[in-house]
Amino acid sequence: MTTSSISDTFRKAEEADIERIWQIIEQAKAQMQRLGSRQWDENYPAFEHICQDILSGNGYVMCREGRVIAYGVISFDGEPVYKDIEGKWSNDLPYVIVHRLAIAEEMKRQGMAKQFMLQAEEVSRQKGIYNFRVDTKYDNAYMLRLIDTLGFKYCGEVYYRNHSARKAFEKAIRPHSYSIGISDYTIREAILEDAAPIFEAIDQNRENLRIWLPFVDGLNSVADEKGFLQSVLTVPYEQRDPVYVLEHGDAICGLAGFHFSDAPNHRTEIGYWLLPAYRGKGIVTNAVRHLCQWAVRERDINRIQIRCAVGNVPSNAIPQRLGFTLEGTEREGELLVSGEYVDCNVYSILKKEIEQWNKKSN
Repeated sequence: MTTSSISDTFRKAEEADIERIWQIIEQAKAQMQRLGSRQWDENYPAFEHICQDILSGNGYVMCREGRVIAYGVISFDGEPVYKDIEGKWSNDLPYVIVHRLAIAEEMKRQGMAKQFMLQAEEVSRQKGIYNFRVDTKYDNAYMLRLIDTLGFKYCGEVYYRNHSARKAFEKAIRPHSYSIGISDYTIREAILEDAAPIFEAIDQNRENLRIWLPFVDGLNSVADEKGFLQSVLTVPYEQRDPVYVLEHGDAICGLAGFHFSDAPNHRTEIGYWLLPAYRGKGIVTNAVRHLCQWAVRERDINRIQIRCAVGNVPSNAIPQRLGFTLEGTEREGELLVSGEYVDCNVYSILKKEIEQWNKKSN
């Protein structure tokens, strides 16, 4: 993992880094003392904290030309004092937190702290965790400016040892977007902050969508959509059936995602829906192709299934275009909002068939 500079690297801290890290920590303590900040004191951080950080795998460093220039802790273990915040967090989902961030004296005012925080976001993305929380003393002007620059929002106060009050902040980490091969159309994992725009998109097209999507009638508020996304995002990333937003610029076009995954048997199922204004452009076909390739590459999935109501011609066209095999028809496999049971076509594609896509494109 590298920063924007070719000679800068970002990695986990090692035992061999401890002496240099401690030198940077002592520099930071001396600067805080000069500035009158009480963020750190003679007892914190201690040398033992740094050793434990590295032992636990939570310590990270930035290096330039092989020399450590910044250190910090990136943790997903939770912070106990955050449970008793005087204020309110926006959600109860897992989060990343950065502690003990320190920059070498000679690298101050060069954006290193910001780069470290951005790298922490990247580490969090790789774990499928999209909440970022931090806290700082009221008198730590440098950290307060950094937090503001990075788009954190104030949530309240938390209290550490000796009832020391700190300002607490959080931000949503936006997942990476990926092109689906159609100009200006992208796909990315959905996060909790998408609940409102997803609900609005569905609500404005309710009559059209509810014909084939029974869940629409049970979705009556943003809170309902938040509940669904929270149920997805609470699951550890390696076990999660992720949901993806299809976007045109910043506009939501639809959703696609996995469900009913069976890890021991390396199988999963894909579902999707698209708003009327975006149909007929190949968006879902390309999105499903992207998800199939992701499932094979990242999850070692061997079999992917798609189920479509027999009468839903556009939905059936997706697996047909992609070369899925029609295995049969599930009789009365779905109950529509009309009260009618409909038969569902069952399509599948195997890992070896998906791998042929790449060979054909080459």
